[in-house]
Amino acid sequence: MSEERREGPLRRAVISVGAGLDVLVLWIGGLALMFWAAMTRGPRRPIGMHDITDQMLRLGIRSLPLAGLMCVFVGMILAWQFGDALKDFGAVAALGNVTSLALVQELVPVIVAVTVGTKMATGMTAELGSMKVTEQIDAIAALGADPIKKLVWPRLVAATLAMPLLVAVGNIIAMLGGMAISDWVFDVPADYFYGSYIDELEPLDYITSTVKAGVFGMLTGLVGCYEGFNTKFGTEAVGQSTTQTVATLSIAVLVADFALTAMFIPV
Repeated sequence: MSEERREGPLRRAVISVGAGLDVLVLWIGGLALMFWAAMTRGPRRPIGMHDITDQMLRLGIRSLPLAGLMCVFVGMILAWQFGDALKDFGAVAALGNVTSLALVQELVPVIVAVTVGTKMATGMTAELGSMKVTEQIDAIAALGADPIKKLVWPRLVAATLAMPLLVAVGNIIAMLGGMAISDWVFDVPADYFYGSYIDELEPLDYITSTVKAGVFGMLTGLVGCYEGFNTKFGTEAVGQSTTQTVATLSIAVLVADFALTAMFIPV
């Protein structure tokens, strides 16, 4: 009896880990199948440019104020932190050099993806989840239309295109925020900060930022649509799906960021 009791917690722990891995594998497989279906069915004519541009307006243009607000404060905070550290070494003049890489390669793409991307994805999940609960997706399929092409493809393309544009604008706004702090707080002229900021960046840095933003945008559209399509029936189902979207997208963005950083900055 005592041996069974000792084995009980271990067995339960193994079962719990196995169940978690099973859910993870099924989730990744479902995500991959939806992506494959969207990539194979979406480009068929009609491509649906009206739906794509409409989603670009909703996901990209209307997210500019939030992205700009986040990026200007990220640039100001990072410049203030680096400036305070460089002041101890008498190297405040290098503020633009040390700020540029951190903002362009890492902070701006990740911050925009985690905040604005989560806003995009939860909106998709709530909209598609409501359609799933009210059986509108089934009605689209019953009328002979393809729900993947009609609903997933425009959102996936729009999110993938909108995120790099938001990150590009965010990079400019973050630079302006850092420029203001360098001039007002650390007496580094704004034009000198700008010159050192630009000189430190190479074409690969801009490519890294754009590729990361594109991948994060693709994950945003994919996770948002997948969770919406897999919303369960019930009064609380849509809320549960949107909560799941926030958690899964945040983790997916960080994992993808690690993988892309390792790819672009090899040891």
